[in-house]
Amino acid sequence: MNRNFRILAASAVYLIGFAVSIYVGGWLMLLKPLRSVIAAYTLGTLSLSQFIVTIIKCISSMTVAGFIWCIGYIASNHIYDSRDE
Repeated sequence: MNRNFRILAASAVYLIGFAVSIYVGGWLMLLKPLRSVIAAYTLGTLSLSQFIVTIIKCISSMTVAGFIWCIGYIASNHIYDSRDE
């Protein structure tokens, strides 16, 4: 494989992994549940189970984001392995 193509492909995989980690960890597991809890509290329909699930999601969101980022980083390093040169 051409060296420039490997660099481009590795960069694309890294950026996709980074973007997915921000989306899943930041939006789906942190901001979206917080928005729903705030809306439920404002409307007076907040339940204890919804609150507990949101707390668990918020605590684990950065771990999930880091895991997804690591997968993208490892895949990027696998695509561009400088030892082949």
